[in-house]
Amino acid sequence: MELEGKLHQAAEKGDEAAVRQLLAAGARADQVNLHGSLPLHRASHYGHEGVVRLLLEAAPATASAVNSHGKTPLHCAADSLWSASGGVVRLLLSAAPATATLLTADKRAPIHWAAYHNHVEATQLLLEAAPELAFAPEGCGYTPLHMVLFNPDNVRALRELDTEVAETARCLLRAAPAVQTALGILLQYSQHSATLYADLMARLSLSEDQWHSIPAPCPGLARALPAVLQCSAAEAGWLVGRLADAQRARLRAAALSLARPQQQSSAVLPAELSGRILALCLLDP
Repeated sequence: MELEGKLHQAAEKGDEAAVRQLLAAGARADQVNLHGSLPLHRASHYGHEGVVRLLLEAAPATASAVNSHGKTPLHCAADSLWSASGGVVRLLLSAAPATATLLTADKRAPIHWAAYHNHVEATQLLLEAAPELAFAPEGCGYTPLHMVLFNPDNVRALRELDTEVAETARCLLRAAPAVQTALGILLQYSQHSATLYADLMARLSLSEDQWHSIPAPCPGLARALPAVLQCSAAEAGWLVGRLADAQRARLRAAALSLARPQQQSSAVLPAELSGRILALCLLDP
């Protein structure tokens, strides 16, 4: 087997010692295989940070190379079925920052793939590199947030708060350019995106009509109460209207208990603090 063929194999396996030896023996890091991929594409896809660093040192220009599928090494790292290495993504972005915005034939940027596979760190790094792509549609009209929500493997995980799936979605929601853009997508997948409404409401203001478009009851909205109350008493009222009956009853009792000492002492708690106290009463016992 030629040196380049061995280099491709070593890169895919993540064998740093072999890659170093082959490069020293004259193997070319800029030679594609029969499938049109470079060693850097394979190493990036499998998340081999050490090998990626060696290959970039040997052939820096390969960071921008496109394979037969129209993917750069950054696309390949984001499209990993395993776990996209934040270190790999950092190396590739440092070597070729413009690749964060490059699109494949189906108009997918690296962030579309990172979101689909729930690679939280990669998604955040790509958002920092190209924030304008946070809600950019690919060829079929799907934004990165769509990619998280329509993945059938994510449905159960989205119902939990502390999962990589939910955190990937939250990264994207924090980058939403406008509330209706993100809200419209959440409403499309309302059956399994209910836990995410609070993350959007805590960051952006909604109109009364937008609040009323949220399915009720939506118990998860309680998390957003402190931020919403600090922003707008009217919005806080609309939020409460989307909570479950039992939550509203607990909230009413807590609000009365909180109001009495304030009236007696003529002291007024800051809205954020009041919101946090009231939100605590909504936590499940």
